[in-house]
Amino acid sequence: MIGQRESARHGEVVGALLAMLSARDAATCDHSIAAGEWARKLALAIGLGEDQADAIEVAAMLHDIGKIATPDCILLKPGALDDAEWVTMREHPGHGETILSRFPSLLEYAYIVGAHHEHFDGSGYPRGLGGNEIPLAARVVAVADGYHAMVSNRPYRTAMSSHEALVHLVAGGGTVWDPSIVKHMVALVAA
Repeated sequence: MIGQRESARHGEVVGALLAMLSARDAATCDHSIAAGEWARKLALAIGLGEDQADAIEVAAMLHDIGKIATPDCILLKPGALDDAEWVTMREHPGHGETILSRFPSLLEYAYIVGAHHEHFDGSGYPRGLGGNEIPLAARVVAVADGYHAMVSNRPYRTAMSSHEALVHLVAGGGTVWDPSIVKHMVALVAA
């Protein structure tokens, strides 16, 4: 019985955070939910179990929660961000990690959210992690996030086709994204 109550509370907290994100920026929330769906499918495709796939889905749904702290003039800017604005935008993984760390039931997702913009070659942020230093769950979230972001309209650009997005994913395999996970994503989208 306690497990059911904890699970219900967990779901309520996740739902509340997504509602806050939606109130802040509905497009970011919609993207986060879609990235969660892709991340779950991708987790299963790479051979992870249902429980791990469920956890990765939740982490992906919450990956941009730190954007709640990003000023509107940057988050909703219709054009390209300048260097100073990018510095601010790159703070969102850390903000997300901090927010999730405050909820004991969401603590397992905090580091994943904080690491979702780390790059496979170590050039990402905020910690400059590379390769297997990046948690597997964060590498899965990064590929799902990247793919869905590319096929979505953004204030600063129109959506790419699925084919174009896959070309970008493959090109970034080994630098931005884990190439083995990219291969699974390409196969998943093709199916």
